[in-house]
Amino acid sequence: MEMSPLHITEEELQAELAAIEAESIGRLPLGQGAYLHVGNPDALVINVVGVSDEGMAGMNVLLVG
Repeated sequence: MEMSPLHITEEELQAELAAIEAESIGRLPLGQGAYLHVGNPDALVINVVGVSDEGMAGMNVLLVG
């Protein structure tokens, strides 16, 4: 029995690749366009930003875009 190939749109492929990239650098996907980076699990503050930078490495950051 032959299996048919899985077909996805270019948009779906790009979204999946973005999610994989985010997970590979420690960001947890929360929903479409929202990721959580836990730099300090003991911190009481989560910074909400649209763009992160290297200076946020030890911070808890909610990236929304």
